[in-house]
Amino acid sequence: MSPLSVSTLYSFSFVPSIMHRIECLLLAANLKKMHLDHCKQNFIVPINKRLEFLGDSVLDYLITMHMCHKYPGMSPGLLTDLRSASVNNDCYAQAAVKAGLHKHILHASQDLHKHMVATVDKFEELSLATTFGWESETTFPKVLGDIIESLAGAILVDSGYNKERVLQSIRPLLEPMITPETLKLHPVRELTELCQREHYIMKKCTVSHDQGVASITIEVEVNGVAYRHTCTASDKKTAKKLASKAVLKSLKERISDA
Repeated sequence: MSPLSVSTLYSFSFVPSIMHRIECLLLAANLKKMHLDHCKQNFIVPINKRLEFLGDSVLDYLITMHMCHKYPGMSPGLLTDLRSASVNNDCYAQAAVKAGLHKHILHASQDLHKHMVATVDKFEELSLATTFGWESETTFPKVLGDIIESLAGAILVDSGYNKERVLQSIRPLLEPMITPETLKLHPVRELTELCQREHYIMKKCTVSHDQGVASITIEVEVNGVAYRHTCTASDKKTAKKLASKAVLKSLKERISDA
């Protein structure tokens, strides 16, 4: 029996949620078959870099257009903030875990397996409200975000480069989409803007590494009082986000008490 394409299934009348689930699993199976066929021929497991590149580009475009049409009077600056909070590896990775797509990844890395298990366990401890935008305190393996981009690329090719079909298929995975009401700035940016606005002195952050773990200290001086926090994570970017978030909390408490 020859493999079914995603477009073939659209001739049937499925309940939308069931249709979406079938589509995701079918694409995952087709991607897995692509990996196995290539492995038999070349004895290696490739990364779907071409599909990932294509999906990354089309998702950026589609989400940007979606926001421009939904919020016609919004300023370019706020549109940029919305897009930045929606189009990033963390959001894609969380969407992949929610849909269970991480179970279809083929790899031979024990480190990646441990990282993904720890990520999924941590994800399941959090409520949905705290796992989108910049709220997550988990470091997600990049490969999890790559899944969503690869799926978007696969859908684009399979649908005959129908961009609307890509958004129709991928958007349910990304729900709830970030809105102006739920938008939160990245903690690093929010801290920087707060310091500029209130004329706080932001010291240069200190960075150290120990056995693959990054440690970053963020310090802000306000009227001679230092607000300092040190956070660790598997990568410098996440550690800086967590430390900035902690300093922000202290500064906001100070402002509210003033």
